[in-house]
Parts: sequence; C-alpha cells; structure tokens
Amino acid sequence: MRIFLLNAHPDEGSLSDAIAAAYLAGAQEEGHEVRSVALRALQFDLVLRGGFHSLKPLEPDIAQQQDLIKWCEHLVVVSPNWWWSAPALLKGYIDRVFLPGFAMRYHARFPYVEPLLSGRSARVLYTQNSPQLAGWLFRGDLFWRWVSRAVLRHCGFRPVRRKALYRAKDATPETLAAFLTSVRELGRRGL
Repeated sequence: MRIFLLNAHPDEGSLSDAIAAAYLAGAQEEGHEVRSVALRALQFDLVLRGGFHSLKPLEPDIAQQQDLIKWCEHLVVVSPNWWWSAPALLKGYIDRVFLPGFAMRYHARFPYVEPLLSGRSARVLYTQNSPQLAGWLFRGDLFWRWVSRAVLRHCGFRPVRRKALYRAKDATPETLAAFLTSVRELGRRGL
C-alpha cells in the first residue's frame, strides 16, 4: 500500500514524533511504501491570503504535498489536539494544500461539493490531555469532527478512522508503550 504519513506537531522530540515513528516502523516491516513528512520541516506561508477567490501560486513544498496526497492510497495524520482543535501548523497546511480544484470542486447546485480525493482512506492518530468523556460531553470531540468530517470526508477520503491517546500528559510508561505497540500494528496492517 502507498501510505503518506503526515506529522503535524511543531516540535521535534514530541510524543507525536514517537507515534509517527511507531506507525512508520510497522508499515515498513510489512513492506508498505511510505512517504513521511514532518510539517515543521516545510517552507510555506500558513495563511491562505486572498482566500479561495485569488489563489496565489503554490510554493514548491505545497505543490509537493499535493503530489504526495495524489500518490497515496492511505493518509495518516499524527497530531496533538490543542484547545479542542488542530495546531496552527496543521490548520495552515490544510488551508493551503486542500484547495478547490485539487481536494474538492464547488458547484452552484446540489450536491454543492464534489470530492476530488475519493479512493483513499485515512487514519488520524492524535493525543489529547483531557479524558475522552470530558472531550465528548463538553466539547463534542471538536477536533475529531473537524478533521474527519469537515476536511477528510469532505474531500472524499473513506473510511476515515482514528486512534486517540487520551490523558496523554498523565499516561504511564506502560500506557504509552501499549499505545505505541498498537500504532505499530496499525502501520503493519496499513490501517
């Protein structure tokens, strides 16, 4: 399987780096073809200046990201969940990469949106410091709803699955090890 692994954490040495490394190791053990990118290494303007009405030329790193998304059969996004949402780096990446004409096409009549990235699946691996129940009850799991529905499914990715490490800051070494082992297995299975 052709897998594109996207690490959205802005800091090197983060738990997201360990999660991305575990997935990559499992995928490579099974022989999947994997391309991996840490967003922090890319050079691009995070701001979609002019919105969708006056798109500027794509920077080389953004054009390359679009090529990688077209190439992949399975997209894996590794990210922390901050303020019940995505880090600015991931939000800026999505604004700049998932553009109309590439990720979707808008129409004046129903069904209004034509997804252009169909035929691909996605997995979101994320960390959250609060308990799962708190995120679900008080915030409706905003991060997951946004990234799965408003971004990935909106652009045609199906199925879109998740694996989350809740209470990440309080996780014991045993909990972290078990989580990383399960992520490695997802990589082996290309899920």
